Amino acid sequence: MRLWLALIAFLLLVTPAHALSFEESSDGHSNKTIQDYIADFVDVPKGGTNWKVFGTTKEIPIETKTEDGYDLVYSKPDFQPEVKALDGKEIKIKGYMFPLDGTEDQKNFLFGPFPLSCPFQYHVGPPLVIEVHADNNPVTFDYEPVVITGTLELVPDDPEYSVFYRLKDARQVK
Repeated sequence: MRLWLALIAFLLLVTPAHALSFEESSDGHSNKTIQDYIADFVDVPKGGTNWKVFGTTKEIPIETKTEDGYDLVYSKPDFQPEVKALDGKEIKIKGYMFPLDGTEDQKNFLFGPFPLSCPFQYHVGPPLVIEVHADNNPVTFDYEPVVITGTLELVPDDPEYSVFYRLKDARQVK
């Protein structure tokens, strides 16, 4: 499972979020960002957190070396105050599951505001992906958006997977 997470994290790194702008103006610049399309796919559940809050996190590209001397390239987050205020808090959020196991019941999965479009890569950058760790009750995979709740943990530096957020003790809200 960690191998899948590593592969997905790598693929997230090689597909920057700015590459996902969909419309261009006459001068070739994008009029919209990926965050402008979130509301087309998920709403904010009552008392929930809006994905646009997570979208304010900036990516800092890091280029370094491993202890073995190999190149290491990853992204580190620059959390904005609104995101920092959520650290350690229980949040509720609606989104789509990106399973990391081949089973129907998922205890560890990625979660984002857009539906799955590729089984190998979630096509948004780390600011719009949450690594979810379910409580004792796994979340049943669904292609439709689900609402989950759990304790948000901000991850300031994850050279292995470029994860910016983890949702601990997560459970599905019915």
